Formats: sequence, C-alpha cells, structure tokens
Amino acid sequence: MPTTRKTLGVVLGGVLFLSGWLLGQERAATQKTVIHAAAWTALDTMTPQQFDNFKKESAALVGQVRGLRRVWVGKLRAPITADGNQRNYGLIVEFDDVKTKEAYSANHPEPWYGNFNKLRKPGSTNFDVVGE
Repeated sequence: MPTTRKTLGVVLGGVLFLSGWLLGQERAATQKTVIHAAAWTALDTMTPQQFDNFKKESAALVGQVRGLRRVWVGKLRAPITADGNQRNYGLIVEFDDVKTKEAYSANHPEPWYGNFNKLRKPGSTNFDVVGE
C-alpha cells in the first residue's frame, strides 16, 4: 500500500505541475491593438541624460493618456534612411484601438511632445499597424 500511495502522490503532483505549467504559457495570437511607430533623428547636441529623461517621460504617459498601453523608446539597431534622411532612434506606442490613437495624434500630450521636439531634427518616418 505505501508504494501505491507514493505512486499516486507522484502522479497527482505531476498532473498539478503540468496543469500549472500549461496555464502559465502565453498563447501566440494576433493582437487587436494599434501600434504607432516613429523613426527619428536625434540632434547632435542631445545628451545621454536628456535621452534618459525622455525615456522616463515617455514611460510615464502610460496611465496618463487614455488608451495608451505601452511605450518603447530606443536607438535603432541599424539606422534607416527614408526620404534622404537617416533615422537613428525609434518610438513605438501601443493603443487600445484606432480611436484612441487618433485622439493622441490630434492632441499630443504636453510638455512631453515639446520635449521630444527639442531632442530631434524636424520630421520623422511614421507608420501604424492595426491589429486584426
């Protein structure tokens, strides 16, 4: 009988472990959100401290801008050239839907947008991805 109990305990423990592991796995799925991406060129005068401050300001927008889920700011792994301009930094923002992204575009949050414009050369290369 003790061997049967041990075997049963191991089997039940294994089943519980596997159940928890399976529930914890992320499922690959197409997202229904909207991603706005901007590749931009930093001013030659931008300091590392200014860039760090901008990253913190950008992250703080989540929770302040309705429908904004996530923000990524960083240097591009490899610069891209668009319309004869080399872009070396990127900004990605994720929104709940097209409506909240359009509201953001129509009225960029201040002073964040003003600070962004102080770090970059005029213009950027932008595109949106609408999840389906």
